[in-house]
Amino acid sequence: MQNEYSREVIYSRMIGLISQEELALLASKTIAVPGCGGVGYTHAETLVRMGVGGIKIADFDTFGPENFNRQFGATTHTVGLKKADVLRERLLSINPALRIEQYNGVSAETVDDFLTGVDMLCDAMDYFVIEPRIQMYQKARELGIPAVVSCPIGFGGTLHHFHPDSMSFEEYFALTPDMTETEKLINFGMGLDPLHLHRAYLEDPKLDFEERKVASLSSACLLATTLTSTFTLAKLLNREMFFKPVPYVYQIDFMAGKFEETLVSDGVAGLKNNISNKPEKLFA
Repeated sequence: MQNEYSREVIYSRMIGLISQEELALLASKTIAVPGCGGVGYTHAETLVRMGVGGIKIADFDTFGPENFNRQFGATTHTVGLKKADVLRERLLSINPALRIEQYNGVSAETVDDFLTGVDMLCDAMDYFVIEPRIQMYQKARELGIPAVVSCPIGFGGTLHHFHPDSMSFEEYFALTPDMTETEKLINFGMGLDPLHLHRAYLEDPKLDFEERKVASLSSACLLATTLTSTFTLAKLLNREMFFKPVPYVYQIDFMAGKFEETLVSDGVAGLKNNISNKPEKLFA
């Protein structure tokens, strides 16, 4: 390895914001980033650029031109290529000594290996992936791994932190095995966006269940990465940060001019009890 690519050189500009001891600690840490698209690609790159020494990535999808507007791995040169392959090459070009493992998505068959030895789970799965997500959060809780998910919504984003000792993923989103996939996705959407800050300028978030699409912007995806990566760095370095685990939820929207902390004490079950409209009316 050439000296100019040594860890001391690559991360030298971080010293002052973090200490040499903290930089060495980050080298020993491993994060899991399921999803390599709109937010996962930049989650992974940002955390690797901030000194995390190990990463596990997972995605089965390929890039297409419909991804150009928001997915930073999507270019005319990567159309048709697997997102995880493109991200792997990108990350190793930033830190050639990076410890990296790649998976073809997260499933019941792979979730154990995917989360083994991981210090932090940064959820970046597509919104419409729910069953593998539930399994992943169950395994993370079993292994004592903290998880964070940031969702880009409109011109803003949200942050949810699931600590192994806090309300679980299924409890917060009120998910039960007897529910249909659509019912679970509706609850997931309600719990991600309890305050609807986007309604200051947009009636609904353009979430289309039939086409499995949601309107999104590159700036909001980058904001979600800022939330996730800053929070993750603080957790890995054992630094205190004001973000509390669920049922506390954090939402920011620059177009609405708001940053809010809200306590959703009873999770989605409580939200449902407090609205007069049916949940389906919240979505397109």
